[in-house]
Amino acid sequence: MAIDFLAGDAAEGAETDSTLLLLLFPLLHAFPGDVRAALLAEGDWHSARAGELLWQEGDAITGLLLLSSGVVRATANADDGPRAYLYGHMAAGAVAGLHVLFTEPVAQVNLVVQEDCRYLTLPLTALRRALDAHPAAWEAVARELAQGVYHLVNSLNLLGQSNGYQRLRRLLVRLDRRARNSHDISGVALSQQELAARIGLSREMVNRMLGELRSGGYLTQDERGRFLILKPLPHAF
Repeated sequence: MAIDFLAGDAAEGAETDSTLLLLLFPLLHAFPGDVRAALLAEGDWHSARAGELLWQEGDAITGLLLLSSGVVRATANADDGPRAYLYGHMAAGAVAGLHVLFTEPVAQVNLVVQEDCRYLTLPLTALRRALDAHPAAWEAVARELAQGVYHLVNSLNLLGQSNGYQRLRRLLVRLDRRARNSHDISGVALSQQELAARIGLSREMVNRMLGELRSGGYLTQDERGRFLILKPLPHAF
């Protein structure tokens, strides 16, 4: 789990929070100091425990959510129970809610805390005022949204594979690359149920394929539970 740099002695004050926000969120760098200060002055800090629901799909939302620590799971179709679709995980530095600058102000996913987290909420009205005061910051908004589109296209590419093993193989390669390149929580571990939810398969099918890959010496998990590929995965199962 990531270290919560913003937890602890409240005497550290807003100055510490603001400094760490600039390190975590490139979006805030786009605003000059006075505009950024006015924006952050309207924000509120929150802490949430594992299992708490932050957003429910379809509910009205009035602000951005900026995650400073912990892990939050984004899902859809929660009524489907174990077959709910898992979009992915948000880690420190993630921003949710920018889409409502252009669409109706409702949550498109469920956000559920997976590991205790700390986050800042910023009212959309305050963000719009900041953007009106400094229009050049729209470029930073566009970059954030582009990252979301990139993730969505990758998810669609996975689901577009007609062969279940090919979906799993592509996801494992992606997770392996992230785990090897990451020294923080962004290399979050996925359970076998979560793997299944990411690629639209049953847990039983995923468990069977993972078992075969482990027994064949292709796959292992590190001390944090992240999947690592030991040798090139077979092209067919």
